[in-house]
Amino acid sequence: RAAAIAKPQFRARIHVRTNALSMPREDGALRRVLGWPSAGALERLPIICAHCDAVFTPSDLDYGCLGGRFTSDALRDAFVPLERDDETNEFLISSRKKSTWTHERRARRCTELRRTMSLTEANAVIGRGKMFVFSESHVEVLLAGTGCGREWALDVGAGCGDVTSRLAAKVDKVCATESSPGMVARLREKNFKVVLESDTVEGVVERVREMGHEDLPSDGFDVVSALNLVDRVDAPTALLRDLRAAVNKTTGVVILAIVVPFRPFVERADGTRGKPSEFVDAPSSGSWETGVESLWTNLIKPSGFDLLKLSRVPYISEGDHKFGAYVLDDAVFVLRPTQEPSEVPKVNDST
Repeated sequence: RAAAIAKPQFRARIHVRTNALSMPREDGALRRVLGWPSAGALERLPIICAHCDAVFTPSDLDYGCLGGRFTSDALRDAFVPLERDDETNEFLISSRKKSTWTHERRARRCTELRRTMSLTEANAVIGRGKMFVFSESHVEVLLAGTGCGREWALDVGAGCGDVTSRLAAKVDKVCATESSPGMVARLREKNFKVVLESDTVEGVVERVREMGHEDLPSDGFDVVSALNLVDRVDAPTALLRDLRAAVNKTTGVVILAIVVPFRPFVERADGTRGKPSEFVDAPSSGSWETGVESLWTNLIKPSGFDLLKLSRVPYISEGDHKFGAYVLDDAVFVLRPTQEPSEVPKVNDST
């Protein structure tokens, strides 16, 4: 538990491109065709970095950092190391519990659907592309000691709701928002207290109260999360402003997960991708620590937040017939609003 950690243990691995011949041998073709992994399949699972194409195994998933790379004491002191746990392992091996035929059929169907819709919508139709950010135990560590309430949580851009469910296990009621109609349908299957089809967070507290949920305080949610959304919206500063407005200013917390290095794009309804209109001064390559410091200094802190905790987790996408999982590096910031934003964030028009 975070409260029991006196000093953060800083550790980081460097991922290098691995020759396939040097990788531990995966299960044989018959087990993979049948979706019947062996007892040791997890630790031999081939994982690929979606940024650099490095291939590695679960033991190389990185939860540490090199604290000496931070120039900010606030970042260094806030770091809370997490670790791969049973829930993470279960998600990792889940792709190998589906047959090769299932993966191939889904891949073909996705290719067909993407001719007329975005990848997000295609995944919603198929039930493919599940994501994992943190486990229920990780959520408990992140919330412990923050003094936040546990009655109402808001998850913005909730996708199919798998990650939302892990947050929901630690609070009484959840409001999930999502702009994709297909994903909204998936969310409603999970019976969260409130599901809103919306591409904005503005006015969400009032909307939920008007739906008859007057037990949601008018001063905001206890927990607000926006996981891997900052690099997928057109205006990140507006998103942070709205998150700040939606959370209880006194005791509430915002959980913000951002992929590092920062490589933003906006997915359009027709499936094409474009640059956001705002440019955030954060590097698109380099170390995790450098990227985190840039995001904190140039975007998050000026938007009116204090840092309570910082963690590193792998952002894991469900695997397929080629790889057991696809992974990016996430920075998870646990934040509390300050009274007012301290200054205008360093963002410029990308054009």
